[in-house]
Amino acid sequence: MKRFPPRLLWKLTRVRTAQKLFGAARQPWVLRLDLAELRAHTDAAHTDTRSNGIQSSSEVSSRDSHALSLVRASSAPVVWIGGDSPLQHARIGHLAREIVNCGRTVFVEMDGTLLRRRIHEFRPVSRLYLVLPLNGLEDAHDSRAQHSGNFRATMEALRTARLSGFHICIETTIFPGSAASELRNLANFISTLDVDGWIHKRPASAFNDAISNDASQSARNLIPSRHWRTFSELLDATTNSAQPSFEKKRPAIVTVQNIEKVTAREAHDSREEGLRAL
Repeated sequence: MKRFPPRLLWKLTRVRTAQKLFGAARQPWVLRLDLAELRAHTDAAHTDTRSNGIQSSSEVSSRDSHALSLVRASSAPVVWIGGDSPLQHARIGHLAREIVNCGRTVFVEMDGTLLRRRIHEFRPVSRLYLVLPLNGLEDAHDSRAQHSGNFRATMEALRTARLSGFHICIETTIFPGSAASELRNLANFISTLDVDGWIHKRPASAFNDAISNDASQSARNLIPSRHWRTFSELLDATTNSAQPSFEKKRPAIVTVQNIEKVTAREAHDSREEGLRAL
């Protein structure tokens, strides 16, 4: 696994400092874009003008413009494109490229069964990360995906993306009933993959209450890089809130004090690395 990108680490360190001065609402870590929600918003705006039930190019362009306006209005250094399969979006590659051009680091959740057909729409640049879900080894993953062969398709998509020069992140989720041995075996398997990062997230709200904070933290601790572990916590903090408060001491929500696990010495080192990377 590659080291956490120094440029992004430096930006997140700067955000942590800015949050202390101005508050988390004014200085967010991550902007989440759900393209399915944006499509619903655009559909509602064009309901009266559409007659054939088919989206026009102007509607797609309007959705992209809306997404870009949200990016430009936010100071978040990270844009996470997720929701219901972003690869269903007709111009996802173009949209990701436009957001990268705004100077943001972009993570795009991928469907392993679709990526090989759509990968030509993306460009392998340093600020773009393709995120592939891996929810267990082959049998467990296929069962949770409810699609036989999904695991192998995801592995093929990973190899294709890597050969094409893309940055790849694996995203895992702990599910009710997941045994500690299963998680360890999955961690061992991920260690054999040629990926740039590993992100662990809490499950969807339907399963969230069934997973204890200790179980989720134990699963996250399997990530070998402390920076990717901290980044996973930041993503969890923004999962269910558009403007998360990092000052509240609530379970499973990372606080500014938690982020200070990245010590002053590490912050100094990351600053130097970030400056050299600029």
